[in-house]
Amino acid sequence: MLYYIKQTRMIKSAKDSLLLSDRPQSLFAELMVFILVAMICSVPQSLASSAVLLIIMFNDPAYLEIIANAIKSGGNVDAEAINKYVDDFTQNIPSIYYVVMLASAGFMILGAIIYCKKFQKRSAFSLGFNSNGFFPEYLVGLLIGFVMISLPTLICYLTRCVVFMPSDSISPLMIALFFVAFILQGMGEEALFRGYLLTSLARRNNIWIAIIVSSLMFAIFHGGNAEFSLIAFINITLFGIFASVFTLKRGNIWGISAIHSMWNFAQGNIFGFRVSGNPELDSLLTATNQGFGSILSGANFGLEGGLGATVVLLIAILCALLMPTKESELAPDEPKRDSEEPLSL
Repeated sequence: MLYYIKQTRMIKSAKDSLLLSDRPQSLFAELMVFILVAMICSVPQSLASSAVLLIIMFNDPAYLEIIANAIKSGGNVDAEAINKYVDDFTQNIPSIYYVVMLASAGFMILGAIIYCKKFQKRSAFSLGFNSNGFFPEYLVGLLIGFVMISLPTLICYLTRCVVFMPSDSISPLMIALFFVAFILQGMGEEALFRGYLLTSLARRNNIWIAIIVSSLMFAIFHGGNAEFSLIAFINITLFGIFASVFTLKRGNIWGISAIHSMWNFAQGNIFGFRVSGNPELDSLLTATNQGFGSILSGANFGLEGGLGATVVLLIAILCALLMPTKESELAPDEPKRDSEEPLSL
């Protein structure tokens, strides 16, 4: 059946860990623990981003001038000057800040591995860190991710709801840094939501419960982004479903991490859209919304906020379901059959 997903060695490894240490745990308790782990992972991310902001400010002549004036006046701070500086600063934060912010998502990888190994007694293999075929899996994933994000972009171009123009100034170095940062960001989120949460839920629950719940959590965690909308929530949930099925079919997180990273990188640094409501980044093209068709383009949230991405993601989910499970990653006790049967509840 279309909705049957065979068990891979990755999932079997996660289930086998239950025999080693885990006590019975409800779905709610599993989610509460996940939220706690995610919050802990966010601490070093926040510290790294804050440190970069402080370094930028302490090297900003305008900020140093305000401090110097305050010292000269005996500690009296010009509130109006401070407010004006903060407004200008937040509107013109250097790109390096966003590079560090994205790259610091790599702490999610460490957090997922440390928690799963220490408390769930799971191997890195059970999170999808499978050394078998890493390079081809990742390379193909980059290609798939580029094609996927190009399709809603093409819809916007053909409907003329978005106009694309070459950027006035392009920094190859900065774009290269963003590519590296998005590699870490994409893999960080996949390690946390697919490598950790999806497989943790799949150990005790029906696979589709694990897919749906982890995908909803993935969308909820994006809820604080600027310009978040109902369509954005639906699309990010759909991406989570696609990512979950793709991961389970391939038996690793390399491919989906590459898809995730390229989707974000191409959207923000090639085509010039905002990425999930974040500010515009250094890009090869600039994407200008024309005031109509925002339901397709997602307007200021980016393509994930538009129906163009909805269509592409629904097709992607269908393709992932039709895609055969990677034979080399099938669990030893999983029957290699031609006709597929539904999972038992």
